[in-house]
Amino acid sequence: MNVVELANVATLWREAEAYLSSDPANNTHQLSAAKRIMDFGAGKADRFFAVYADSSNGELGALSASAIYVAPKALFLAVMSLDCASALAKHLRENNVQITGVMGRRDVLAAFTDSYARPFSLHVNLMLYQLMSAPDFGCASGEAHIATMSELELLGEWYRAFEIETDTITLPTPLVDRVTRRINNGQLMLWMDAGEPVAMAGVNALPAASARIGPVYTPPALRGRGYAQAVTAAASALVQRDGPRTVFLFTDAVNPASNKAYQRVGFAPIADHAHLLFDTQPAPLIN
Repeated sequence: MNVVELANVATLWREAEAYLSSDPANNTHQLSAAKRIMDFGAGKADRFFAVYADSSNGELGALSASAIYVAPKALFLAVMSLDCASALAKHLRENNVQITGVMGRRDVLAAFTDSYARPFSLHVNLMLYQLMSAPDFGCASGEAHIATMSELELLGEWYRAFEIETDTITLPTPLVDRVTRRINNGQLMLWMDAGEPVAMAGVNALPAASARIGPVYTPPALRGRGYAQAVTAAASALVQRDGPRTVFLFTDAVNPASNKAYQRVGFAPIADHAHLLFDTQPAPLIN
């Protein structure tokens, strides 16, 4: 295996588009990261990696895997063979590439952490869900509404509450800028009941005719009324209004309420992922 650090996201996308698009479910984090960086630019510490097969003529072989490090959140691993995961981790370790965390499918993470050989802790277990049918809105009263800038202050408060509740590791971009961007791009759906906003869901159209829902948030005092199901269904319908897309979302695997709500919408679990955090102290190299 040959691990190469690429110059920018455009190079990674040219090399890995077909590879990533072959499994948009398990590659949804990397597809999302690539799209965001292509649309809005890379952070100073963002890095891009590709793993190529060996070749008998001394040239790089076929692309076998890719990864994007989005600082300070995580290294997003595409679905890949365990040998590729080990080769990538070994390259990062031997070149003293410090990463704060890593996200990916569980089996790939196990191979990566074995070879990266630095202490880590589990940040969150992630269950990957796919929408398997037309979204079911349930019986909640109210109606869907695409958020506008008039709701910026409220949505900022809800975003912050969601990130605190879920212990989300965020990008350095100010929260108000992130929320404003999503409102301006039509990526935030509200559920309104009696004219008042009661729940929100984000949605992001991605390459490979896919999309991902999140975050989904209902204020604690309004939970248990079906609003999360309704707003998730509305967001799922919104992102498919111009054509069919395969829709995904992640949940905390140990949160039964959210898992049940998404299953009622029509989502089904398809893979176990996780977000791991590394000790910031470098470990000695292993010969």
